[in-house]
Amino acid sequence: MAALKRARAQDLAVHPGQDLKYVVVDERSSRDRVALAHEEIESYDVSYYETQLVRAIESVFSPLGWDCADIQQELSGTREPEITDLQ
Repeated sequence: MAALKRARAQDLAVHPGQDLKYVVVDERSSRDRVALAHEEIESYDVSYYETQLVRAIESVFSPLGWDCADIQQELSGTREPEITDLQ
């Protein structure tokens, strides 16, 4: 919705069903939260994309017993040692 509002604010023609390419650049909840594909960006919202990544991984690995905490731990490169690791 933020991308649509931003496109309309820039008087871009937007049609029903049209794809809008954008990048989430900020945590705010307004049209300033995103940058459209034609706009230059200096940075993007890393935490937003990290959350999306974890959610996608969780949907695939949850049948194997992995939850959000397990995935975040694995992505951070840390994990709790298990008894079997001591052998």
